[in-house]
Amino acid sequence: MIMLIAKNTLIEGKQKEFTELAEKLVLATRKEAGCIAYDLVADQADASVYYFVEKYRDMAAVEEHRASAHFQTIVPQFGPLRVKPSEVSVCEVLPFSK
Repeated sequence: MIMLIAKNTLIEGKQKEFTELAEKLVLATRKEAGCIAYDLVADQADASVYYFVEKYRDMAAVEEHRASAHFQTIVPQFGPLRVKPSEVSVCEVLPFSK
């Protein structure tokens, strides 16, 4: 299983515009066959920082997500709202037993 954590640092005052766009991305992505979980979380210590926390079955599902119409349409709109590009960590979820 693959987890992505994408940190987005916003320009002051752009939170509402960002979260409105992000909601569309989250809802569409959750419908993807390879998506296990997809959430936007707000940093409680810094009001300008948001993280997309994403889980996919494998890297093929990540690539399908990145190629999707909703990703290709919405993600470029985030650029003018951020102080810098998104910082993305791609992680492998370790398969520990319960």
